[in-house]
Order: sequence, then structure tokens, then C-alpha cells
Amino acid sequence: MQEELITQGWHFEPGDGFMALVGGLWYRRKDNTTEFGFPSTDMHANRGGVVHGGMLSAFVDRAFGQMARETSAVDRVVTISLTVQFMIPMPIGQFATIAPKIVRMTGRLAFVEGTLICDSEPIVSAQGVWRLIRST
Repeated sequence: MQEELITQGWHFEPGDGFMALVGGLWYRRKDNTTEFGFPSTDMHANRGGVVHGGMLSAFVDRAFGQMARETSAVDRVVTISLTVQFMIPMPIGQFATIAPKIVRMTGRLAFVEGTLICDSEPIVSAQGVWRLIRST
């Protein structure tokens, strides 16, 4: 799957800490939008044999935080709140994408929303708030 993603313009960021443990982050810029991608593997499975909801939440959190950081040009962001609604399960071995949208930005906060799509179906809808941290 990785070679196919690269030919489609996706770039891999291995990440560090927790995100490195769960597979890093794929992203691409397309039509003035940044998309983030998540290729699920067996390590992401829950006991029901589909992608664990915690993994989907972690992916959305990272994608939204990255979008808030890049859009605001700050050094760091931290999650204040993240609300996730699970619609349908994500099968193992599938690729899901999200294009986070900044709904509102203040000097200290970014409000972000988006829908995770897999095989043309919405699987997760989410909204959140990030604290923007500027270095002094």
C-alpha cells in the first residue's frame, strides 16, 4: 500500500512518541487543502476485528492538531477538547482520509472539525479545540 500512496502524492511522517508506535501519519496537499491519511493494519484491530475506536480518535487528534499548528504558524498546540462520533466501523486493511477544516481561529485557540472517510463512506465525525502555544 505504501508505494501506491507515494505515487498518489502522499508523504509519510513517522512521528515520535505514541504516534510512532501506532504507525505515523500520512499527508498530502491537494487543491489548497491538506489531507491526512491512515492505512489500517492488524495492529490497529479491536476484539471485534475492526479498527479500534481509540486508534481512530488518536489519528483524528493528530491530524486536527497538525492542521491547527500549520494554519496558525505556532510552535506547538495541545488538545483542549475532542468530540468524536463513530458512524460505522473501519475494516482492517483499508485507508481512511480526513481534510480538517479550521472553523475559527483566535489568538489562543483553534476550532477544528472534519469527517474521516473510508471507501467513500463517512466513518467518524469530529470537532475539537486546540490551544495555540507560541514560543517566547
